[in-house]
Amino acid sequence: MSPLSERRASIDALARAVAQSPDGIAVLAWEGEILYANPAWMEMHGYSAEESIGRRIQDLYPGEALARHADETVRRLAEQDSYEVEIRHAKRDGTPFQAWLITTLLRDEDGKPSGFVITARDVTEWNRLREALEAEKSRLEQQYRRQEALANIEFAINEPSELAVALQRIVDVVTDLLPAPGGASLLLWDDVNKTYTISASTVPSQLPSLAARRIRSQGGATRWIIEQKEPVVVADTRTDCFGANPLLTEFGLRAYAGVPILAENHCLGVLYALDKQPRECTANDISFLTTLAARAGTAIGKVKLYEQLRETNILLHNQATDLAVRNADLDAFAHSVAHDLKNPLTSIMGYAEMLLDDYDLLSDEERREFLGYIAQRSVKMRQIVDELLLMSQLRNREVQLVPVDMRGIVSEASSRVDEDRRQRRAILHVPAVWPKALGYPQWLEEVWTNYMSNAIKYGGQPPEVWLGADEWDNGTIRFWVKDNGGGLSAEDQKRLFLPFTRLHSDQAEGHGLGLSIVRRIVEKCRGAVGVESTPGAGSTFWFTLPQAEI
Repeated sequence: MSPLSERRASIDALARAVAQSPDGIAVLAWEGEILYANPAWMEMHGYSAEESIGRRIQDLYPGEALARHADETVRRLAEQDSYEVEIRHAKRDGTPFQAWLITTLLRDEDGKPSGFVITARDVTEWNRLREALEAEKSRLEQQYRRQEALANIEFAINEPSELAVALQRIVDVVTDLLPAPGGASLLLWDDVNKTYTISASTVPSQLPSLAARRIRSQGGATRWIIEQKEPVVVADTRTDCFGANPLLTEFGLRAYAGVPILAENHCLGVLYALDKQPRECTANDISFLTTLAARAGTAIGKVKLYEQLRETNILLHNQATDLAVRNADLDAFAHSVAHDLKNPLTSIMGYAEMLLDDYDLLSDEERREFLGYIAQRSVKMRQIVDELLLMSQLRNREVQLVPVDMRGIVSEASSRVDEDRRQRRAILHVPAVWPKALGYPQWLEEVWTNYMSNAIKYGGQPPEVWLGADEWDNGTIRFWVKDNGGGLSAEDQKRLFLPFTRLHSDQAEGHGLGLSIVRRIVEKCRGAVGVESTPGAGSTFWFTLPQAEI
């Protein structure tokens, strides 16, 4: 084949390729006249060859957009011989389509621009598929983020002590992943008091305490959701069937969606997603919001169960503690009976047996002496029993505190220790005036009697006892009894005021109830007890009471 034939064959092959190309191909003169256009170009633009060839492209596709594109193409081709761009185009009948254009500059033998070759591809469907793919990718990414957020919320829910953290995390997730550009709020409903509380919110500048007071108690969307247990979606607050809500308009909110927070078909509150622009929520959005509301209901339910369990445990613990105290008191009571009642009872039995066995051999004076010992030991046993009964009474009884006449109470108490004072030749110093305090007179007499009795028993030789009171700045009065005895060691001071504790057993009989009774009486009167003592320098026993208003 000759070179000319080969060239023609090559040209023919190229012409067939251009003619059969699925892309539209057109050759234009420099002035815009269409010199050639393949079938794909004609079909793409809706013109026949007769209507296109020889006409200027500006005449076929008039418009400002094409003119701007033509100017931009010329400018770009002045810098580079080829230029690619995607434009919005239209067929002859006005049908829009998106075209990807490649414009290549043609030059003559002298290198001067002589025309253009334009390759056009209809990318409308390709773009649609790409957009659909991007939308699906975005949806899947959002779904993944939502599932991840739900998993994190589950972790927070499993820590029932972190309810505030879980609820705040829920409104954060609504704000970020619904998304809710206006923020999110979680309102809890108190069915007993018929009030709302904003427990978590991401609405900027929204103070929960202030917002809660502005929520309508009647007729609003929140009350409707709680009563109907159904969601409410308002795409534009200007058409809100519940009327204008100041809480929304104040923060510039234009749309909202609210779903009930349910637990065992009981509505606990409402979860809101808010927007600053009108918005149509999708079914998927409401489903996600409902799922989050269910998580909130689970978290609240777990906290309630946790609180009930905690309260039950506290009750059981208190009952166990009380039972342990009662058992300890019973054990101590048995100890007291065995050690304290045994001695006077043994003496009573001994003197009674001597009277029975040797009655005729004893003189009248000896008989009276034995009977006196029996009477004395019987009084001692009665005192022990009375104090045990008083101790039992103190555990269960509550009294109303009243202003007391401390001078009269001290006088009655001192008369009860007169016998010990005479026997030991004790000196008692009592002030004439006492500050006004609150208390329970009958019980306070027991306090003074115990303190004075111990001061006389364990005082010096002879015992000297001082009574007094100090007014403190915190509305409390401290009453005290000071002795001139040998004092107490630090170890003995720790054991004071405990039930059935016996100190100085070598000096005098003691059943160990007195100071324990003092502590319980004073605590019932909203006071405290204590002691200040140094070995060899005596002791000061004190108790406090609330000051009475004058």
